[in-house]
Amino acid sequence: MNDRQRPDRGRRFAEEPEDITAGAGGPPENSDSRRRRPSRAAEPDSSSGPSRRALLIGTFVVVLVVVVAGIAAYFINSSQPTTPTTRPSSTWELALPVQVGNYTRDPNSASSPSAGSGRTTVSATYAKDGKDAVVILMTRPESDLKQFMKDAAMNAVTEQELSKGSGTAQCGTSSDNNYTGCVVLRDDTAVLVMGLLDQSRQDLADLAWTTGEEAAS
Repeated sequence: MNDRQRPDRGRRFAEEPEDITAGAGGPPENSDSRRRRPSRAAEPDSSSGPSRRALLIGTFVVVLVVVVAGIAAYFINSSQPTTPTTRPSSTWELALPVQVGNYTRDPNSASSPSAGSGRTTVSATYAKDGKDAVVILMTRPESDLKQFMKDAAMNAVTEQELSKGSGTAQCGTSSDNNYTGCVVLRDDTAVLVMGLLDQSRQDLADLAWTTGEEAAS
């Protein structure tokens, strides 16, 4: 029987298209190999963004720059000279009042103002109830009470609040005679009161403030 007489020949070619494909281009792929082949969409794309290593290095560089800038700013600011606090110049006469509260001095006993080291100073001894009670000293110009107490050789210096809430005084003990003294600033004038009768620091600080008020009035 020739080819024309074989009815299944056309049906065979129709039912087995893979044979045609294989003959035209090569061996056919089975279904298992097609399932095992990874999809291109699932493969990572290395060019889609920076790596984790690059991100860590970039973060470290940014933090380092911020730290260096902060340190540099600190040293620049600390190297700038601080502007000293200026106080108004005293326009009132540098003269001690004859009486301050219960304390009085001999009108003829006050020393004349003396000048030295760029400062002018005046002092006098005041009595209370007939006894020498305090020595009051005024000097100008002054601006730093802590430095004043250091120059006056005062030990155990502390800050003392004034009773009237008008500020603070610096109080300490003299290294020369162990007397207690307190000083306040009135404008650019330092007013120091040294106690001779074991007065409290509070009393001496308030008396120094009152003396400055009386002298400036």
